[in-house]
Amino acid sequence: MKSETRSLDLLNLALDPAAPLSLQLQLRQKLVDAIHCGVLRPDQRLPSSRHLAARIGVSRNTVSLTYDALLAEGHLVSRPRSGIFIAPDVAAGRIGTRQRGGEPASALAARLPAVAEDAGFRCPQHWHRYPFPFIDGRVDAELTPVVEWREALRLAGSRHELQQWNQDAGDGDDPALTEEIRGKVLPMRGIQAGADELLMALSCRHALQLAGELLVRRGTPVVLEQPADPEFERRMRERHADISTLDPALRQPLPPGAVVVGSGRRAFAAGSPRPRQLLDALAAADAVLIEHDVPPDVPSGERVAPALRAFDQDGRVIHIASLSPVVACGEPPAVLVAANAFIERARQLRRNRGTTLPWLVQRSWAYFIGMGHYSAALVRAGRRLAERRTALRDALNHYLHEFVAIDTTPGASAYDVSVPAGTDARELARHAAGIGVLVEPLQLGDGRQVLRMGVTGIAAAQIREGVRTLSRLVRGDLAPATRRIEDDLPPLRGKALRRAMSGAHWLYNTVYGEPCTLEIRADGTLAGTAGYAGEDCDNGHWWIEDDRWYRQWRQWAYGEAAGYALVLDGDQLRLYGEDGRLADTAVLTRPGRPRSRD
Repeated sequence: MKSETRSLDLLNLALDPAAPLSLQLQLRQKLVDAIHCGVLRPDQRLPSSRHLAARIGVSRNTVSLTYDALLAEGHLVSRPRSGIFIAPDVAAGRIGTRQRGGEPASALAARLPAVAEDAGFRCPQHWHRYPFPFIDGRVDAELTPVVEWREALRLAGSRHELQQWNQDAGDGDDPALTEEIRGKVLPMRGIQAGADELLMALSCRHALQLAGELLVRRGTPVVLEQPADPEFERRMRERHADISTLDPALRQPLPPGAVVVGSGRRAFAAGSPRPRQLLDALAAADAVLIEHDVPPDVPSGERVAPALRAFDQDGRVIHIASLSPVVACGEPPAVLVAANAFIERARQLRRNRGTTLPWLVQRSWAYFIGMGHYSAALVRAGRRLAERRTALRDALNHYLHEFVAIDTTPGASAYDVSVPAGTDARELARHAAGIGVLVEPLQLGDGRQVLRMGVTGIAAAQIREGVRTLSRLVRGDLAPATRRIEDDLPPLRGKALRRAMSGAHWLYNTVYGEPCTLEIRADGTLAGTAGYAGEDCDNGHWWIEDDRWYRQWRQWAYGEAAGYALVLDGDQLRLYGEDGRLADTAVLTRPGRPRSRD
């Protein structure tokens, strides 16, 4: 019996009855992870189902079903009169034994191009864990029409539909989705298009890249409306295009034969002379326009002008727009509308790149739009976003009236908030993230630096407190400074310290500016994820000794133990080292913490 208990001594098998996954699936997932990570080694014997069930507090049937599934998949093997063991071949083939950082330079790595400097804003992977995520386009789960999407996905995955998948339209898009886009989505922007004049793309950025690759060659004049998509601009520079910025007032003529690219950040009120002026400027320069358009998400008193494509008589405008992200599950696909000859070339390029939108996704969107869910969800989400935007406007006026000015466009779900004179917007946004406020720094076409503050990802009840926290930073109340523990609030001690840390998440930025999330688990283990894609991970453990919180990682911080006195001020956590000086700050959150509803 002792050998059975030792076989999983180093494996954390804490299951969560409140988690969305069943206990059986949780156990299965943890065992597979342990096999792949090398915690469970090839030919290692596992405990009997009865012993493991008693140890982790689940029914024996749960463990038996888990073992059966892993035996069927080849992760485990059963040996008569001996028990169940880790499969020697599958495990040996999948366990990585080298650390990523210790990998020597390879011939493949030597052939990679230099990493491009990324000066654009990047949203943290765990943005939704921040107390005040004012990132436009990141969508609060409360806005997602879950019931409607479940119906659309169920219909798209029905037996009848599955049988049609191998009889698709080749390079073409789903005819059902094409008709729904033509009949119900494009008319909202005043566009009438034939079935051969539109193409579905994975995203707006994907559609932009397709259009740019077809139109731009070395030396092609490309005029970007600011703020431009940073990735598209980088790709155009790599193609050695002649990049310039669009004058918002159109005081100078466009370069002959230019490709003008809209920013996708602004709409125009109905009756505005700007659309006609831009079309006239295009014609005078024999230029073309990639109209990067975003459908309005917030109803307002002003009517939005139709898309420029609706006025195009010369075939100069390529219209690109995504389906609304506020009612999508994940990043929504985009539609590209242009003359049929251009669409045919874009279709060939999409096929060559292997980037056709999957058939299941297309048919799901066809059902979602066709059954009226899309338009109804837009109306519901629009009402809630209008309330949130009003709450943001009122909070900005109350707390930052003398410091900033705000600007917006018809139908937008965000405000562009000017920063005080002499302030660097990117630096301000970085410090704001450190206190739990996520905002996007931008530079507009007229050179102004702004913070774009959106309401698609934050509940109305959190908006006022988020703006108040930001105002404290703008006023200098939270400016970074050397601080000693004797000048701060009393540190956490005893049970209060353990209660505050157990099960908490810490959010902060590394010294090189990337976001980092720490999970302070109740069982004394740590899990850390750093980087915008969560590419840098480590594990460790924590403990409390003499009213100080200690941590030790396997690889991070050289694997050395360190202890801190912790001060908790609301959700702001401050860590003080042995010398009593401020060592670091973080935002403390708890998973599953109920969020206020609108």
